[in-house]
Amino acid sequence: MKTNAWMGVGIGALPGFASQEVVRDGQETVRAGRLEVMEDEAHTLNGAAGENLLFFDGFTRIGPRKYKHPAEQWKLEHLLKDMDQCSISAALVAYTQSVNYDLMYSNLELNRLIKPYPHLFPVWNVMPHQTGEFPDPTGLGRLMAENNVRAVTIHPKTNAWDWKARHCTPLFAHLSKNKILTITTAPELGAWEDLEEFLIRYPTLPLLLTGAFWNEQRYVLPLVQQYKNLHISFDNFQINEGVEYLHRTGCTDQLIFASNSPTMSAGAHRSYIDYAAIPAADRAKIAGGNLMRLLKITQKPALRQNQNEDILMRAIRAGSPLPVSVIDMHMHMLHEGLDSGGWTYRMENGGPKGIFGMAKRLGYQGGGIMSWNGVVSQNAIAGNPCTAEALDVAPKGYWGLATFDPSHYSQDELRKMIADVYADKRFIGMKPYQFYGFEYHDPVYDAWWEYGNQNKFYGLIHNSRADLLEVETLAKRYPDVRWIIAHAGGSFKMADMAIAAIKKYPNVYAEITLTPVPLGVIEYLVAGAGENRMLYGSDLPMRDPRQQLGWLVFSTLPLEVKKKILAENAMQVIKPCLDRLPEHSRPSLASK
Repeated sequence: MKTNAWMGVGIGALPGFASQEVVRDGQETVRAGRLEVMEDEAHTLNGAAGENLLFFDGFTRIGPRKYKHPAEQWKLEHLLKDMDQCSISAALVAYTQSVNYDLMYSNLELNRLIKPYPHLFPVWNVMPHQTGEFPDPTGLGRLMAENNVRAVTIHPKTNAWDWKARHCTPLFAHLSKNKILTITTAPELGAWEDLEEFLIRYPTLPLLLTGAFWNEQRYVLPLVQQYKNLHISFDNFQINEGVEYLHRTGCTDQLIFASNSPTMSAGAHRSYIDYAAIPAADRAKIAGGNLMRLLKITQKPALRQNQNEDILMRAIRAGSPLPVSVIDMHMHMLHEGLDSGGWTYRMENGGPKGIFGMAKRLGYQGGGIMSWNGVVSQNAIAGNPCTAEALDVAPKGYWGLATFDPSHYSQDELRKMIADVYADKRFIGMKPYQFYGFEYHDPVYDAWWEYGNQNKFYGLIHNSRADLLEVETLAKRYPDVRWIIAHAGGSFKMADMAIAAIKKYPNVYAEITLTPVPLGVIEYLVAGAGENRMLYGSDLPMRDPRQQLGWLVFSTLPLEVKKKILAENAMQVIKPCLDRLPEHSRPSLASK
């Protein structure tokens, strides 16, 4: 079979990329409580050991896939470039065709594709043998040994086989006996109770769960604490202060760095570990040590470092605050001491103390704060005081976004509320939400938008439709408001719509944040709409801000463009309101 040229097999290492045998572990200690790290403590926790942390990616996946946007990255060469950009030393690599086509034919093809790259290790997809399509356990074991395969995936749902059936016992007995790392997602096994049944049936089989989302914490956290054969990654499981919580609850040995590159950004996910407020030795376990133990790799891969990284990438790898201004345009807030936002949302340490502590750790100089209860919990009248309370204890540089709900209050009530809340000069933003039940260009919002236009406020819009008609309508109708498209980087399709709106209206901006952190989408937005109207936001503490920050910092954009997105463009958004803002609410960048 000919090697597939479209997979980019022949690509070499990027210029300026070096590898060396360097691994350091530290023995620092951290507080047993929640994340409370000051800048000097952060240096102690990470320091030089952070810069030389060896990252071994526990799950990457190459190959063609259905419903792919033309700009979505998928080739082997995309994976290699992302690893080189983000200083990732080694990776397990899965192949879409091993699920979408004949399993063993595609498994062997994967080995041929990655053979030129000794820092890549194959992940084979496996299934029971009784239908005659796949080797029996003895034959599988022989092939895995011959091809140096140390991990497998299972897709019972997608490949239509019943993992609970008795005929599957020989396969799982073989995997369990040899302690073969087995990678899957919860939906492939069924419901969450099915995942627990799997863990009980096969207690010696190490299972790596990928793809769990941050709003599934109440399922995942009890399981990982109870079953030591369960290992988890943080690709979509971007839970606020999650590494610190799981370290504190004794689960460190079950945590695996896995990026799902090149679909997702490896830089986003490494930043979560780089900034973890845990001892350096435990960070090293999560970055690669746990995976190497599970794969039975005794010789550490060579440490690979991007010699062309900029000062921001280096700062993150050192676990240090960014040395440039950072302004977060999308920040929520719980009341002090709370960890829950209701619904499906758990947010560890999601009040002002936790959020501002994390912000200082990352190098924030300010940002826009909005409540959680007033927006997502549909209690607007309580949300604005929650935001004000957060601003009362905020460091310098933070301001507020107010929210008003036309579904619960009359127009006369709304007008009075609007005037009362904005009497507090620290509020300069407008944050509606889709749960209010009206599209944003509906007349029920007119009183709010007119007030905002008169006062030159800005609005953060999480679209309630599949398109951006609301933003485009409001941008034309209220030209003195800067309208920010929230989550514009969540997909390439969303990026296309944001680019179109920005090209039409000079008062439209795009804020990037969302869980998928698609590799290359930030560069795509900048190429399509320019570098002056992209904004950094994190949506903390619904998800942890570290992935969102790393997504941008480890992009391939020039440093000067990153600096614009991190803070300088945000200053243009709030510039018409600076005279209104009290001095304490103005980011220090405003005085430069």
